[in-house]
Amino acid sequence: MVVKVEEKKNVQCTLVGDAMTGKSTMAQSFMDEQHPQGYVATVFDSYAGVYELADDKFGITILDSAGQHDYESMRAGTYKESEVLVLCYSCVDRDSFDSIQDFWVPEMKHYTRKRKPVILVATQTDLRENKKKTSDVHISSEEGAELASQIGADCFLECTFMDHITVKQVFETVIISALKYRKKKVNLVQRIFGK
Repeated sequence: MVVKVEEKKNVQCTLVGDAMTGKSTMAQSFMDEQHPQGYVATVFDSYAGVYELADDKFGITILDSAGQHDYESMRAGTYKESEVLVLCYSCVDRDSFDSIQDFWVPEMKHYTRKRKPVILVATQTDLRENKKKTSDVHISSEEGAELASQIGADCFLECTFMDHITVKQVFETVIISALKYRKKKVNLVQRIFGK
């Protein structure tokens, strides 16, 4: 069955972050409500579906970008096309956490001329319990919230594909962020042109 969604109710986001942080798993879990198995490196994938939020249907397109740093040219267009940018790191991979500030934010700023909503997401929280003994690797919720503040993210969330509610929360936040962003743009135009 094909569900038509009004153009203004379509939202597009891009997932960025290091390889093996769970970006593809998060997107697949959201779209299929299943737990994907195994790891397959992503060069570029997109997922599209319809999601109901507050008795309204929204089309959502998720652009899943390569996590390898040397695929920058492939990601460049996705930054420009998307309304919301979702920066992901694994809460059990300190290097992926550090890459947010050292690599992903500078790349994002380079390719986005206009301010867009940014959501920082800590993934793989189900693995955090298994790694408690190695606290130098484990990234706490507090560290994630602090990083979100430092980079100027609009929101900080944590999720695991093992808990579909946390995955849904990420993409509900994407939709809400896009709608707020659009409203701000309309208000700005109205102030400028007095309409």
